[in-house]
Amino acid sequence: MLLIALGVVVALVVLAVAGYLWNNATARDRETAAVRDAGFTEQQATVDDLALTYGEGPDNGSPLVLVHGQGSRWEDHALVLPDLAERHHVFAVDVPGHGGSGRLPAERYTNAEVAEILARFVDEVVGEPALLSGHSSGGLLVLQVAAEHPDLVTGLLLEDPPLFSSEMPRLLETTGGGLPTIARDYLAEHPDGAGGTDFQRWFVERSDYFAFFGPAEGPIVDYSLRWIDDHPDEPLRVFYLPPLVSVYFEGLVEYDPAFGAAWVADRWYDGFDAAASLAAVDVPTTLIHTNYFEQARGSAYQDGILMAAMDADDADRALTLLPDAELVQVASGHLVHYERPDVYLDAERALTERSATAPRS
Repeated sequence: MLLIALGVVVALVVLAVAGYLWNNATARDRETAAVRDAGFTEQQATVDDLALTYGEGPDNGSPLVLVHGQGSRWEDHALVLPDLAERHHVFAVDVPGHGGSGRLPAERYTNAEVAEILARFVDEVVGEPALLSGHSSGGLLVLQVAAEHPDLVTGLLLEDPPLFSSEMPRLLETTGGGLPTIARDYLAEHPDGAGGTDFQRWFVERSDYFAFFGPAEGPIVDYSLRWIDDHPDEPLRVFYLPPLVSVYFEGLVEYDPAFGAAWVADRWYDGFDAAASLAAVDVPTTLIHTNYFEQARGSAYQDGILMAAMDADDADRALTLLPDAELVQVASGHLVHYERPDVYLDAERALTERSATAPRS
């Protein structure tokens, strides 16, 4: 009986491990299929002489524009796109310098200029005022659009934006400063700025992205570098790590390092004042603030480094400045719409309802 029981336990462990690995290996393909089945197609438009790639869903309601964060692409919204498409006409756009969209000259990567391109996208492609949702740096972009073009915006969903924390020199004392700093250093040795596989490899070698895995960090990095060398021009996939890792590298392989370098060159904020923009917003707004590290460790900081996009003071300051805002706090990692899609969808649904009844100025 003991041997039988031991055999059953071993079999269950094997099945659990096999299921875990199967999920990791196939999750993104299944998510992509679900997006396609929901009626999304990839489109491209020319705005301000720049090609912008975007995913568009069926016209099932009011327009919703999704703007991803730095190093990502429109498909990282895959987990929420099918639900959003049931009640919206969704446009998920690749930010200039990301995904299938065109690249800008390095000096044009500022929040103000990229936001102007996105505002024209709303005006010319969407064709009517829309609810704007921006994740991370995308939150700063949609904030600028709402402040400068209130006629194009019905509501604003700011998903864990780095408000105040991404200004230099404070940026260098946050986890968010890692990618821009690595991008700057890459361009110093690769002035052609090609990016792609070379930049992906450079990032894996020099970042602490896998430090979360503790003693396994070294072997994971070694495996990743071999995988990158064997799969040129493909985003890294580590079959034994959660799908969130694949999501991150899918965007990174198409990322323009000049976009990141603009932040540490103290150019990104040219023409953009976060506090003034927050105060200028005149539509219902929801601010999502992730505080996992603070909840788990008692502080948003570790060794003086901010381990989140904002600390509690940053979030409070933003809420004080916004005329009509609600706060959603969640103990999650930064990519809420992928890690906690239920929280993101609830926040979007509530904001949509508020926006539908809000008076238009």
